[in-house]
Amino acid sequence: MPASSEPAPGAFPAHGDIEVVKDGAIIRAAGAGPFNVEAVAAYARRMAQLVAGVEPGGRFVVIARMSRSILAPPDAWAALDASVRSRKLGPSRQIGAAWVKDGEVEGWALMLPKITAIYAAIEVPFQGFDDEAAAAAWALDLLGDRAP
Repeated sequence: MPASSEPAPGAFPAHGDIEVVKDGAIIRAAGAGPFNVEAVAAYARRMAQLVAGVEPGGRFVVIARMSRSILAPPDAWAALDASVRSRKLGPSRQIGAAWVKDGEVEGWALMLPKITAIYAAIEVPFQGFDDEAAAAAWALDLLGDRAP
């Protein structure tokens, strides 16, 4: 994935890698943690740029392929929550989110309920998947006739 989330100059170095790219009506992320708040803040900035590029009234789904670990401290989870909530305020509409487990992922069973609750709070369907093809099929089903 070509678009990496870079930390702001002078900030504490990001821990964890998150890359994000827009693929039609699907925004795809690839994350390899564990993550600190700086990594999540950089991701949030990149997501905001991509979401701003969705046409007003447009719908999109986020698919995140997660590897290595999804562990993060409370401040990083708070930053992710704020990023997700901010998407509800724009002129486009996120209609779903999926995280895909890429191999063994530390913290998967522990943290999946946390991300599920974050999306439930803004009434956006969320699913965890073991297979990226299944996640993509689910996303395309949500998008219906507006699929890429």
